[in-house]
Amino acid sequence: MSVKIKICGITRREDAVFAEQCGADYLGFVFAPASARRVGLERIADLTAGLKTKKVGVFVNADLPFIRKAVTRGRLDVVQLHGDESPDFAEKIDFAEVWKATYQEDFPAAKLICDAPRGGSGQFGDHAKAAELSRRRKIMLAGGITPENAVELIRKVHPDGIDLSSGVEHAPGIKDHRKISELFKQVKGMES
Repeated sequence: MSVKIKICGITRREDAVFAEQCGADYLGFVFAPASARRVGLERIADLTAGLKTKKVGVFVNADLPFIRKAVTRGRLDVVQLHGDESPDFAEKIDFAEVWKATYQEDFPAAKLICDAPRGGSGQFGDHAKAAELSRRRKIMLAGGITPENAVELIRKVHPDGIDLSSGVEHAPGIKDHRKISELFKQVKGMES
């Protein structure tokens, strides 16, 4: 099983480039106004220019015109909904793949993000529920994942991918390249 890796909460170009060079499958950019890792519409094009890795925009209760603008400016491939968005709202997003932070099995999204109640907190979500859900849906496991516990969590939950932010940082939005390298070494090591 090849587990996909998303490095999220990127605020610096050098971190995006480094994660891409390590082999990240997805790079995440947070647009939530309250987040310490927030990037604005004015910065997203510079952050994502020339990147070949799939780019994910993370939104919390944003309106459709804002999401569309962010997708266009950042050439984003995926819209990750992390607020109280309804299935009807998700279905209106026909200009990018949609992921949703929820444990609701029938939510209309390509992948479900199984995370802690507050995304970006570095706390664990419900791993038992995530493992059950991963038997029927593609999930990205998020919340409290670090290079030290990633392999154990992958074996326990069997997600399609893992989503890390605080687990590979010095400080919010400032990635630790040594931790990112270690993460890839651990996860790729289990696959060989």
